[in-house]
Amino acid sequence: MNIGQIIRFLVLTGFTALAGCGGGGGGGAGNDFDSADTSGSTAGDSVTSTPGSAPVTSSGTIDAFGSIFVNGIEFETDDADIILDGEKVTEKALALGMVVLVTGTVNDDGETGTAVTVIFDDELQGPISDIQPGEDGDHKVLTVLGVLVIVERTGTVFEDVTFDSLAVNDLVELSGFVDDDLRLRATRLEKKSGFEEGVSEVELKGVVESLAGTEFMLGTFTVDFSAAELSDMPPGGIADGMTVEVKGTLTDGVISATKVEQEGGIEDFFEDDDEVSVQGAITDFVDSSNFRVAGVMVDASAATLKPADMVLTAGLIVEAEGSWDGDILVADKVESRRGRIEIEAVVSAVSTDSVTLQLFGGAVTVQVDNQTLLDDDTGFVDPLTLLDINVDDFLEVEAVLSGSFLLATRIDRDDMDDDILQGPVDSFVANDSVTVLGVTYSTVGAKFESEDDTSVTEDEFYSVLQVGMLIKIKDKETADGFADEVEFESEIKFSRKDDDSDDDCGSDDDSDCDDDSDSDDDSDSDSDCDSDDDSDCDSDDDSDSDDDCDSGDDSDCDDDSDCDFDDDSDCDSDDDSDSDDDCDSGDDCDSDDDCEAGDDCGSDDD
Repeated sequence: MNIGQIIRFLVLTGFTALAGCGGGGGGGAGNDFDSADTSGSTAGDSVTSTPGSAPVTSSGTIDAFGSIFVNGIEFETDDADIILDGEKVTEKALALGMVVLVTGTVNDDGETGTAVTVIFDDELQGPISDIQPGEDGDHKVLTVLGVLVIVERTGTVFEDVTFDSLAVNDLVELSGFVDDDLRLRATRLEKKSGFEEGVSEVELKGVVESLAGTEFMLGTFTVDFSAAELSDMPPGGIADGMTVEVKGTLTDGVISATKVEQEGGIEDFFEDDDEVSVQGAITDFVDSSNFRVAGVMVDASAATLKPADMVLTAGLIVEAEGSWDGDILVADKVESRRGRIEIEAVVSAVSTDSVTLQLFGGAVTVQVDNQTLLDDDTGFVDPLTLLDINVDDFLEVEAVLSGSFLLATRIDRDDMDDDILQGPVDSFVANDSVTVLGVTYSTVGAKFESEDDTSVTEDEFYSVLQVGMLIKIKDKETADGFADEVEFESEIKFSRKDDDSDDDCGSDDDSDCDDDSDSDDDSDSDSDCDSDDDSDCDSDDDSDSDDDCDSGDDSDCDDDSDCDFDDDSDCDSDDDSDSDDDCDSGDDCDSDDDCEAGDDCGSDDD
């Protein structure tokens, strides 16, 4: 596979329909992957394996270096062709959090291998036009070239800027995963400079619409390609419906393109029966045998799930691993790559494969493996390794429960801050205390919030609380074992309501709403009440015992509790718009209809 041929397939793990978010330019994430003309190309040719190894293609974030770790495999890159934004580079140009595609071989141990090619193409580059802070203080929703971008204090790697210092008009380069609503979950954000209109280079992917002469629409932007280099185009040239990447400069809503390139999908690199692993947000979810990850069709009906009790649903960030049959990735394993357990505290002990964090009421230990992304927000060392972590360092840890232990998916070293513990409830004493992950906090005097960050009383909170529910406890600096804030949390992060309290589709456009309306009425039959799951407005069945009530969560209707009392999430059998109580603690979710046509799914959110 030569470099010129690889460049023809600059891989987008986030979907090329992104620009549709700005004005109807594309369909659902991952639905359209119009491959470039592959005639004469060897892209996807088999990698030659050696005894004790097998060909592998792996798409995911760079989680560590030495050489590079992608999807749990340490790939040697000494002889690899490394392509960054179309240019051959050295490993030094790669960075933590970049979503890359690696072709090569994996050894019999399943943990080491050799890379033949490593390819990175940023997902989006442009100025930040709007910033909406999340209520939790740990995420923000940016608007960049009409695209909604979710950045996280812990989940996103920042370069030359911090989570707190992001500003409107910053020119940023982004890598990450795209969900069903074409929102980019950023795994990496690099600030390039301040944006200068007509000078700074922007990059946008999307679907060509309204082609006329030397102009077409890409989302809400007019693209003038009269002076552009056209790359990897079929004989007929640019056409409506084609997915492209556009590079150029932006002035008054017009992109003067310097290059327009047709885009393909990562399947172009797959060979029949090869081992394949892809990481991304689950999209187009029908059931366990029919969904997409990174645009790739996946059948996980016979797969082992990690953790074993994981419920596959739209919006989850996962890695699917298995063999490629020519059309579908037949997964033998699907792993959660983002955890909903969070611990922020000082380190009390470090070993070769674990870190222990000390909270006021007890300690919590998390295991670290080849898939744990470690980042140093203090700027002291880059890249951060487990050997660099010391006792008394303050860490922000994200983890999943894997069997009997916690496995860290993200570890950020940061400056000292409040202690935070988020996890499932072990036990509680009503109106007195709650225990999470073995650590007990007094809740006397605490502030309580529902899942949508609405203040509730102590009595209301405990009337709904059940063992196993996910809650977040904040013990403000200096920690004393008395919870200052306690709130319910969603099992699936970033439901649409998390984006913007006034507009579920983002500050600048309504393009992420249902197809038939720009209003905030999610009763449309094609649009569930929440962008991240199939559970809130399903007209046929909102009654599953393990799902379908909570707006970002398929798990908050267990037993008799059903839902967060202040979550407008479709549980009240007679009225889905009750602002205070859609799921009384003794009520079950209505099995027939939680969002009848014409009804909103709550007064506060869609």
